[in-house]
Amino acid sequence: MKILVTAGSTWVKIDEIRILTNKFRGVTGLKIARGLQKKGHVVKLLINPHCTGKITGIPVKYFRYFDEFKNAVTSMLKKDKFDAIIHSAAVSDYILLRTLPGKVSSGKPDLTLRLWPAEKIIKRIKSLARGSLVIQFKLEIEREGLIEKAYRSLIANGSDAVVANALDDLKKGYSCFLIDRGRKVKEVKSRTVLI
Repeated sequence: MKILVTAGSTWVKIDEIRILTNKFRGVTGLKIARGLQKKGHVVKLLINPHCTGKITGIPVKYFRYFDEFKNAVTSMLKKDKFDAIIHSAAVSDYILLRTLPGKVSSGKPDLTLRLWPAEKIIKRIKSLARGSLVIQFKLEIEREGLIEKAYRSLIANGSDAVVANALDDLKKGYSCFLIDRGRKVKEVKSRTVLI
């Protein structure tokens, strides 16, 4: 199979120095990509290099900012036909209405940033990758309500399956739920089982 794996966090520029991001580094996506490649699949990886450092042995395209990710995934899906897309990248949910020019002075008594909902890239992926298996990831803070929220996200985005994580579980070690469109739920205790 030919598979695209997305991994790592996207950045949103505040000014020329500062960014908004999240703490995820792309470890799961990178492990999935390497595991699939070892099983003989043709894998391409789209990842933030700041998250994991230099990667060898896998064809890789790098992004940092939200717009770079959006443009890269769009370009890759228009140029290539993938059998599956595993979208584990931690994409920004909000962007700034405008980037502030230069560097915001640190002497200000307060600073207000106005955020706007970002485009849901998973929907773009699904529309560009018709006929491909699309697996998305969904993170919540705790397990309560996780499976229902993840399933609603899967349906809203038109994905084929969702990997649902609770931050509380990730703090203790890896654990997630794999949910398909038929609402079948499987608990997974290791990243390697996802492969």
